Amino acid sequence: MNQAYIVIDNNEVKHIDKALMALKSDFKTRLTQMMTQADISQAPRQLAHHTQWLDKLWQCLFDGDAGGLMSPGQIRREHRDREHVRQIEMAAILQAEQELNGIHTGKKRLDDNGNLVDTPSVDLVATHKIIENSAIEQGLDIGLDSPAAMIRSVVKELSVRDLERSLNLRKIAILCESEILLSEPQPVSHQPVNAEWMTRWRESAENVFNPELQVLWARALILEVAQPGSFNLGVMAALLQLSVDDLEVVKIASKYAFPDFIFCGPGAYLSTDFHQGMFEIMEDLGLLSSAATTVSLASHSNEQFRLLLPCQNKALQIEHSLANKSLSLSVTKLTRIGKQMMKLCHSNADLAYLFDLGRTIKAQGYSVAIGDWRLEGSKHQFEVRLAL
Repeated sequence: MNQAYIVIDNNEVKHIDKALMALKSDFKTRLTQMMTQADISQAPRQLAHHTQWLDKLWQCLFDGDAGGLMSPGQIRREHRDREHVRQIEMAAILQAEQELNGIHTGKKRLDDNGNLVDTPSVDLVATHKIIENSAIEQGLDIGLDSPAAMIRSVVKELSVRDLERSLNLRKIAILCESEILLSEPQPVSHQPVNAEWMTRWRESAENVFNPELQVLWARALILEVAQPGSFNLGVMAALLQLSVDDLEVVKIASKYAFPDFIFCGPGAYLSTDFHQGMFEIMEDLGLLSSAATTVSLASHSNEQFRLLLPCQNKALQIEHSLANKSLSLSVTKLTRIGKQMMKLCHSNADLAYLFDLGRTIKAQGYSVAIGDWRLEGSKHQFEVRLAL
């Protein structure tokens, strides 16, 4: 039996490559045009304590080529107003996304040179010869020009998807920058981010288009940039499986999360059907262990029993005169991935939950106080607000 081969001319391949490069270049130019034409020279904000963090982030993301975005270093050197710069860049990105969306809706198309043009009116489109040619009955005219046309069509489709991901990555980059500026300054390691980790993050994050989920991806990156090794590859696998509904459950659960566990004693605050459903979803996501257990917590001090249990923005201070006393609690433990995921959820602790736990601890003979838990510089500080 004779085999049929499709032969693609080298000139055709070069033509397709040229169209792809032209398309990317065109959108890169569009992304910067609005910004360069605007007057954005204003007094810079005070970013000195975030400078190293921002510069390392940009290097990890773009390796010297921001693809139309101003780098934090360039903003500083040219004394630009960062917020104004990013507003203009976001407007350019949104405009580019709208034009790409025109391709999906059929209002726009890419010509053979990679240029985005209006789709011609149906009345102006010539009838294809296959419609009028009687040879269709014998199948003599079908597919004669399909290999090259099909490849060109696929390349254009991939080009559009590639551009959508590139634009999305730039939106997340701007989000990362904002998250850093909203964070307390912290030490930034000179150690580079693992190349495999960064590649996995990029390939995953650029396909995440939900704004709420993008925030978690942004936070994971900036914390990994500051201290490489903070998050393993399993966190990204967990993030990828999160739906928007799952995310809401995770956010609620984070209000109850201590560094290693969630308190779940019999008859406790989290014994309702709603909270039990929350536990089941967290287990399904691999963030919580499947069964409750009892933990014994020791003192942080040798002179007397003293223990701090932080929960998001609050903490419980637990004290007893006997240093060797041990505190027993019924808990559900967070998995390794669960602990890392909780770091990405900036929630406020549920005070009713903390008061319930405080009463449980106080019943064991301890004195308990609740207070604020916040990061100052590279260290957390506790400030008592109320003795229970």
